[in-house]
Amino acid sequence: MATSFLQQQEEKSETFSNTALFQSLIGALLYIAVNTRPDIAIATFILERRVTKETLEDWTERNKVLRYLKGTMNYELHLDSGEQLKFKCFVDADGAGEATDRKSNTGFIFKLSGGHLGCSCRKQKLVALSSTEAEYVALAERLQELLWLGKLMVDLSEPLPQPIVVYEDNQSCIASHSSR
Repeated sequence: MATSFLQQQEEKSETFSNTALFQSLIGALLYIAVNTRPDIAIATFILERRVTKETLEDWTERNKVLRYLKGTMNYELHLDSGEQLKFKCFVDADGAGEATDRKSNTGFIFKLSGGHLGCSCRKQKLVALSSTEAEYVALAERLQELLWLGKLMVDLSEPLPQPIVVYEDNQSCIASHSSR
């Protein structure tokens, strides 16, 4: 999803005329994203936020997601059949990605032995002063969720494999977190 799409001014955009069709198609994309194609989850979650005030740009972005799905129809989810479970977490945030309120978007995906365990895209509750702060907030929230998930797995008699690998791409965020 293009950064320019996230930063567009809603008042300058032409409204899409068929709300029911747009909502139905976004619902279908959400089903696909949650159940079989986590690679479209972030784009779909962002489009879902605009389902009540859809614009022609939203329709265009939805078409891009559909074209991507058509071009990657043969992609498959694979679970590692090895005896050792592996848990990974991928975290990212954009710096002030929403033009209307300057809040950042946080995206994450949890993978267990190569399989998709969960993912989401959420708008942060605060306005970050830098991309490092936005990334740090995203990382801290995911680490809290990992602690909760670890306790849940222990309750289910399946503790998460250690160490848990967390991928974060902002070097200043990594440096400031590793110093704590």
